[in-house]
Amino acid sequence: MTPEETATLRSIGLDLIKSFVAIVNESILLTIYGVLVLKACSVLLRKEWRRTPTLLTIIALLTMFAVCVVLWALDMANFIMEVKLSMVIDLDLALDARFHNALAFILKLAAAQDALYSYLSLIGDAIIIWRLWNLRTYFPRWVIVLPLASLLGSTVVTVLLTYCVGAVGSEIVLGTFQNPELCRNVQISTYAMACATTTLATGLIGATAWSYASGLKSMTSDPGKSSWQTGSGRNRRVRSQGESILVLMIESGLFYFLFFAIQLVGDVPRVHRFVTANNVLSFLFTMFSYATSVIVGIYPTIVVVLAQTKAGVLDSAPSASAPISSLRIGGLPSVAPTSESAGVASTQPTYHIASKDFDGDQFPLEQRAQAASNDLHSEGKVDL
Repeated sequence: MTPEETATLRSIGLDLIKSFVAIVNESILLTIYGVLVLKACSVLLRKEWRRTPTLLTIIALLTMFAVCVVLWALDMANFIMEVKLSMVIDLDLALDARFHNALAFILKLAAAQDALYSYLSLIGDAIIIWRLWNLRTYFPRWVIVLPLASLLGSTVVTVLLTYCVGAVGSEIVLGTFQNPELCRNVQISTYAMACATTTLATGLIGATAWSYASGLKSMTSDPGKSSWQTGSGRNRRVRSQGESILVLMIESGLFYFLFFAIQLVGDVPRVHRFVTANNVLSFLFTMFSYATSVIVGIYPTIVVVLAQTKAGVLDSAPSASAPISSLRIGGLPSVAPTSESAGVASTQPTYHIASKDFDGDQFPLEQRAQAASNDLHSEGKVDL
């Protein structure tokens, strides 16, 4: 056996080891993802499933899961075909030639996976912007144009990537297309636009969360903190329902940004060469690449489940002494129960947090409380 054949066999063996471990990890995550999708759909179907936002959420979750299943199937096909093309068929060809044919097939499927993944990220970006739109009563409406413009840019580069996949197929060098010029670095552009969209949306949500938390603190008896009295006499910070929802939104945005940023940096030619030259880094990046699409689908599903469950628990747990958040995205806030209605004597005042109307102004507390009391028996669900 020549040294060239030995090196080729070593490359094939390393590829198979990395691919096998990565696919096993991806399969485990995909199973967990499927359970979460079923849980999310069951939670949504129990709560006003006839509402258009609920149906759209279910459709988005199922679509993302279907795309992840297709990507997993393509990973399996790559794993099988590398062995078949290198070791089973066309044995009359030299080993290097067979391995070259296997790589060409794998790169062609990888290009198709990149296109599918870009559409998956589009759905994720749309979910983030939709959550942001549900907060439209807390910031000027024109601000939503910024992430929408970035989402439009993501759509354009995704369509361009789809064209490049169909036009040049497997002609990928250092993780990106080289020819034609129109297709050069188009994959990096999809990651960059996704990062921009997520950054804008998460920044606006963070500003809303900061403003809301500041307003909540200013309405408490102690402006420096929002707390409740425990049995031991110690004050403990309580995160309101509105703050919890906003934190979930921020975390989801940061999560999307982190994944897209890693892929953006990893596709830079100099970084790509450095990673592939190191066996450990190459193995870790392969694990990450295989799992990214599943995790990008898992996270918004977890957010939907937690948001729906948390909203139901908090809405059904009245407290006579704790300051209660009244953030209700897209609608009037619910009224915090008074000591009389709860049947418990309390020495602490109950606060009704005023939220902003569509013009960005605040209702007086008395007017807001009266408006909210009319909505007391309506559902206090928060739409995410």
